[in-house]
Amino acid sequence: MTETVDTRSAPQTATSEPAGEPAPNASPAPDLELDCRGMNCPLPILKTKKAIGTIEIGQIVKMISTDPGSVPDVAAFSRRTGHEVVEQSEGGGEYSFLIRRTK
Repeated sequence: MTETVDTRSAPQTATSEPAGEPAPNASPAPDLELDCRGMNCPLPILKTKKAIGTIEIGQIVKMISTDPGSVPDVAAFSRRTGHEVVEQSEGGGEYSFLIRRTK
């Protein structure tokens, strides 16, 4: 018995979002990703600080860490430097941060 697969393209549906605009609740796209998995304090913050220095004001660094201490460290770093933590999440033993350079 053979299976029939419809290869015609699906009809296009209109969306309320303008082309190229992210969905309202979508995470902003990072301009630089930094993998700090397996590193312990203070390395994730030191690498994040260095990475932020390489991007333009308004751009975003995504830092991924496996160190639970990175959660309070990133919060303290943000308060001290004024850079904005746009998003923070945890899952599967990993901590992910989106940090926007503000100055």
